[in-house]
Amino acid sequence: MSNRPASVSRKAVLFGVPLVLGLLELGHPAFMPNDDIFEVVAPIVVWWTALHVVQIPLFALLGLAVVLLVRNLQGRSAQVSRAAIAVFVVVYPAFDAAVGVSSGILIQNLLTLGADQRAALQPAFRALFWGPITGLLAIVASASWLVALLAAAWAWRRAYASRIAVALLAVSGLLLAVSHIRPFGPLGCLSFLIAAVLIERRPGKVGTTPAAPGPG
Repeated sequence: MSNRPASVSRKAVLFGVPLVLGLLELGHPAFMPNDDIFEVVAPIVVWWTALHVVQIPLFALLGLAVVLLVRNLQGRSAQVSRAAIAVFVVVYPAFDAAVGVSSGILIQNLLTLGADQRAALQPAFRALFWGPITGLLAIVASASWLVALLAAAWAWRRAYASRIAVALLAVSGLLLAVSHIRPFGPLGCLSFLIAAVLIERRPGKVGTTPAAPGPG
């Protein structure tokens, strides 16, 4: 009985977080570097800001879900996964806050500006979204997710998880490394969710996760 709350919490993180995050990302607007950021975000600025505020803990919890998935695995690949996801948990929420939350707050306070004034702000908004600082954060965050998920997939391959679960972990790594906007974010979260379900319900599981054989 004492392990029941821990089991419920584990399932809530493993299954609930990618489900909720994936559903939210269906409502994440997508735009390209040449788009007018102000014109895209201004009509939905309240949703935009709220979405990115909620995403900050959800991305951190998604990282925790990866930790839970490889927690009891041994071997170099599991260690790499844990190290990489630690970077993701720090950097990805920081990137999302720097770009998403800050832009929402700025645009909400600039809604009364005229068209000429808005146009003058476009270089600043582009620097915020695709400048060298936030760009570096995005690269580090995406790369750490990709490494963490590919390493987790390899660790679970050595721990005899199904090929489908292993492939879905790798797919999740690739998709969310590209972007968290639709369709990449929702499909990446869905891939992770299905992989987690398959791993948690694999035949022969008795309470704990098997140790991956060998050093790999």
